[in-house]
Amino acid sequence: MSLKHLNAVVLLVASLIISGCSTPEPTPPSATATPTPPSATATPSPPAATATSTRPTLPDPLPTATTEKTLDLHRLISQDQLFNYIEDMTTLQEYSGWRNSATEGEAEALDYVAGTLEQFAHLQSLGLDLERQSFNVYLATEIWESRLFLTIDGQESEAPTNAISGHRKLISQALHFDSDGALNDTDRNPLDATGVVLLLRSAKNVRELAQDDAQGKVVFLDFAAIDPATKEPGVAGELITALIDMDVAGLVLVTESGQAKGAGDGTILEEITATEVIPMLYVRLEDLASLGIESWDSLAQIETARLVWDTDVFSPGHSGNLVARIPGADSSQAVILGAHIDSANSPGAGDNALNAAALLEVARVLNEATILPPADIYLAWFGSHEIGFYGSQHFVNTHQELLDRTLAAFVMDGFTADPPGPTIFAMQESSHVRFGDGRLPFADYLAEKAQLYQIPMEMVIDSPLFASDEGPFYGFVPHVRFAFGSNRIGMAFHSPYDTLEGLQDQGEVMEQSVSMALVAALDTPQDAPDLRVTPEPKRRALIVATHTEVVHMTPTLLANFVRALAWEGFDVDVIPYGQEISSEDLLDTALVVILPPIDYPTADSDLALYDEEFHTEEIDLLLSYVDQGGFLMLTNSANRLFFGLVSDPNEDWEKINALAAPFGASYENDPFKITAVPVIGDHPLTENLNQLRLIGYNGLSITLQGGEILAQLQEQVALGLVDYGTTGGQLLILSDLGSLDVYDFREDDRDNFTFLSNLARYAGDR
Repeated sequence: MSLKHLNAVVLLVASLIISGCSTPEPTPPSATATPTPPSATATPSPPAATATSTRPTLPDPLPTATTEKTLDLHRLISQDQLFNYIEDMTTLQEYSGWRNSATEGEAEALDYVAGTLEQFAHLQSLGLDLERQSFNVYLATEIWESRLFLTIDGQESEAPTNAISGHRKLISQALHFDSDGALNDTDRNPLDATGVVLLLRSAKNVRELAQDDAQGKVVFLDFAAIDPATKEPGVAGELITALIDMDVAGLVLVTESGQAKGAGDGTILEEITATEVIPMLYVRLEDLASLGIESWDSLAQIETARLVWDTDVFSPGHSGNLVARIPGADSSQAVILGAHIDSANSPGAGDNALNAAALLEVARVLNEATILPPADIYLAWFGSHEIGFYGSQHFVNTHQELLDRTLAAFVMDGFTADPPGPTIFAMQESSHVRFGDGRLPFADYLAEKAQLYQIPMEMVIDSPLFASDEGPFYGFVPHVRFAFGSNRIGMAFHSPYDTLEGLQDQGEVMEQSVSMALVAALDTPQDAPDLRVTPEPKRRALIVATHTEVVHMTPTLLANFVRALAWEGFDVDVIPYGQEISSEDLLDTALVVILPPIDYPTADSDLALYDEEFHTEEIDLLLSYVDQGGFLMLTNSANRLFFGLVSDPNEDWEKINALAAPFGASYENDPFKITAVPVIGDHPLTENLNQLRLIGYNGLSITLQGGEILAQLQEQVALGLVDYGTTGGQLLILSDLGSLDVYDFREDDRDNFTFLSNLARYAGDR
């Protein structure tokens, strides 16, 4: 599911819309048999991943999909098969993090999907291609072992439990969730703690607790005492820190149905400040019924508890995507269907095994129908969504050729509807309303199709926010986030109650969801609706992320900048991290933007696994580009950014000076402390602009030996322009990458929209 804060804003918009409209009863294209509830204990043996296949010569002409045939395809959708896929994915790595981001469980889930696709003979005959992508994430937590043993009447029995995953942004905080407290240590060295059980039900119980009464005990804490839905921010960190400081032996969070949002994803405990590390597990009260424990009062039967806890934190962690290409009749066009496969350290049935299963069902239906799609279909299973949309960002950065021929991206995720009520459907698209065009062409097109197929589409939302994995597509292709859900289903996300059993009454709605995916994939190319509101590209811009490993500092989070360029007729391409720039990349390029060099291992982690720097060949190539009249822009960042928030220092900040030096420019280790720098002079780049916005303590002061200063505060320069060569080449040097509007849903006032529009127009007019 999307990040908690992002989702909350979207839900506010959703609730306002829902309150003013009625919800018709869903009418599925066709009904299938109600599935038999799957076994909760079955553990699948996922098939092995396949190698990339080559397209064979087809023996006979195949029927191409038409609108009439598409309607027939909907009858092939199987509830039983959908539930089977979800069951398989929710039993992978059971009680060991499930498909937690950037873990063995996530990799096993991608293996499972690849192996399932391998079984589809017709798709194989079309030339099905599988691409397995690998990439790093800043932090990942692997749960090797999490076990809870309870002694009642002298008899020890094991209860199903799981561990809490670590912090997503700070190494120091994440190590509270590492059993040995050592970063990147893969040795199995579990903590084993035993003690008398101490039951605590409220914050008051914790605050009034004496150390003598807590020391050496295993605390069973009612999750309601720290539930973020009812408690002030910081309460969880305060209470858990207090318990650790009182030398408790271990902690078990006890959840009950209807609560526990965020119980397992670690976000509620991100403010722990204690220095000691103790075993921390969570357990569902309902799972203790087999031991004769059915209420909080009956927990008093427990004499002692033993916790076995083995987890390791990694920086960087390792994750991946799986991308399946189903060739179509016209490979000059494509439609992308996507969903994230990882879960927030819970079974993750609705979030997001359901939509990962929906993509598999799309593939199965196309295979059974033995048709040739009208255009290429790309099915993308994204990894590490839950810790910051890593997978979808990596996909967008590394598939620029595909995006150039993509008609639209249809991205699926769960949705929480408020107020409680029937399951509803929603689509979110981000319009160009700031440029004067508020149309939502793809969402409106799909809404009309939904009416044709008798699928109730209750909401079409113009959302400026990154709600989910559709966000990285904002600046590149028409897109929607398609979702369905209810308050009951959505409140189970990121909790131990996001189970297959909770979806048993959603079979028909799941069918309709797959139907919408088929509509997006098959009808869109046939109808050829005009989905783009920006002009036909007549020039190119190139954003170079060769040395920028942090995906949250790449074009996928520069949506306003990329959109401003598209509005001025630019086709925006990206050189992704690790891919060298070539002379061919620079041909006919009106603007080249260099992103800050930065990698994931940081100075304060005592890791120097690798480093980023500009090579002589790259520098010579870019100097030649400017010398021949090109427009080059340099950016920098004093810190690693996570959705526009300052994180740990960027130890590579100085490396870009090797490229700046030939232009008589350099960055200094003198960050701006303020967030707005006055504009000086009169230039098209600063037209109608009074100040340039920065991220506090992130912009680095610039030194210029010549050229024109465009924004300055006292002695600190934030923006400068340098002429170079004899054919009109120029260097624009920018203090802070954040000035290009690195996406941050928390900051409404850090808006450089006028500057971005000026920059795009200036680059186009040069």
